[in-house]
Amino acid sequence: MGMVGLTAFSCNKQLDIDTIQAIPDGKYWANERDLDGAVAGAYALLRSTLVESPMNTNDPNGYQPRFFMYGDRRGLNFTSYTTGDPIRSGTDAALKKNRLRSEWGTTNGWDGILFNWAPFYQVIEQCNIVLENAGRVPEKQFITFNRAHYEAEARFVRAFTYFYMVRVWGNVPLVTAPRTTEKLGRTDYNKVLDFVETELKAVESVLPMQYSNPSINAIRATRGMAQATLAHTLAWRHKDAEAVQFASKVISSGVYKLIWDSIPTPEKPVFLQYPTIFRGRSSEGIMEIDFDPSTGEVGRNTSLANLTLYGPNLANRNEPLWTINNLKVEDPSNAAGSRVLDRLKDPKSIYPDSTKDQRVVAFFPKTGSSTKPDEYVYTKYAWVVDPVRFIYHANIVIFRLADIQLLRAECNARLGNFNDARKDLNVIRKRVWLKEWTGADADLPLEIFKERRRELIGEGHYYYDLVRTKLIISPDYNKVPTRPDMTTEEFNDGAWTWPVSNRAFSENPNMEQMRYWQRY
Repeated sequence: MGMVGLTAFSCNKQLDIDTIQAIPDGKYWANERDLDGAVAGAYALLRSTLVESPMNTNDPNGYQPRFFMYGDRRGLNFTSYTTGDPIRSGTDAALKKNRLRSEWGTTNGWDGILFNWAPFYQVIEQCNIVLENAGRVPEKQFITFNRAHYEAEARFVRAFTYFYMVRVWGNVPLVTAPRTTEKLGRTDYNKVLDFVETELKAVESVLPMQYSNPSINAIRATRGMAQATLAHTLAWRHKDAEAVQFASKVISSGVYKLIWDSIPTPEKPVFLQYPTIFRGRSSEGIMEIDFDPSTGEVGRNTSLANLTLYGPNLANRNEPLWTINNLKVEDPSNAAGSRVLDRLKDPKSIYPDSTKDQRVVAFFPKTGSSTKPDEYVYTKYAWVVDPVRFIYHANIVIFRLADIQLLRAECNARLGNFNDARKDLNVIRKRVWLKEWTGADADLPLEIFKERRRELIGEGHYYYDLVRTKLIISPDYNKVPTRPDMTTEEFNDGAWTWPVSNRAFSENPNMEQMRYWQRY
């Protein structure tokens, strides 16, 4: 997965992407190895895109990887630990006020990286080139997989990339052929997601349930990946009945299993298996971005571990760069206006059953630091290889079984299927040593949202959950205080998206910002 199979470049100014074209000697597509390398290039580009980060010039460790900025930090799930650094505190303020373009659009690499969709179009271009040229490989050259398999992988990666882009930018140009030179405007995201659904349904039955080589399961496209992406794509547009169908396919496939640990006692200590999910390739993982020290692919600046770990044996620093955040309501009668950033001092504020919840036991130990002995450190990704060089064996887990189970619960709750929703919610609760939730049906959707935060914090879901459920614009800030400022009118004008980089407007009169970002 680490190599990019195609290496001749030309420039498409309309989308500001370097398009990756077939090697022009006509011999590249001679065998299966060539095609496999080209598909591997798409995976490699996707990985490098998701972990790309602007640099804080005043702080060489101040990384802001796309995956975690888009999915967690944007929703204020994390905040800067040090308040004395104006760059870090300014980042938090801009995110809370939702003034990303006016306050950060020309600084700190945000316009060139976090606002810039060009690397995603490099992934799409690679996939388009694979699909254009896969037919050139002679049939007799296929040994490991057939042609249809490689085409299905390319179509999956392209569809997933478009789904991901829609959640970030909303309307995005839809490009399905290589070397596009047309001056494209933005395509309505419903049309883009129609394309995503069609593509994923077309490749679902072609992709394998599992590979005979277990090291590539959850890393290369599988049927479960396609079904999980479909479930999320359908839920994004509240096509809930169909989302439940595809989530159920994943859950009932028998391929994926929740990791259960028994409750430890002084007489029977337990080595917890639950944290192994985040080292990667667990029975629960459906889709992951791989960082494996044994192959030289390690999570350093790209990893949430590097941002959240500190203290003895974890990271060579006395405080983290990011910490879990809650927005504290100081005046309940004015919850919207009185919310202040409040870094997590006690897991109980998120995990009310903190004395029993396995996630608190597994991921919130005291630091052991001589300078901050009573503070907690967030250790979900604490698979340490080298704490001095900040190297960790921690995969990015994009989809896993608990996510899909709770997504099905969310969709069933919206459909009024409360008993089914409760069952899924309570499976996840019981897995982490908690009793069944017994609240009222009217409170079930909010409880599922909160459980998704508790279970999936730091996995790039929280902001998308806020948008998908519309809780990001709920008038009741007491129920969900941890979110950016946003009104219904602003939401409808595209405030939930990210602004588009200025680079996308070069020589393209058809490009435009969403209405909200034209103002801010």
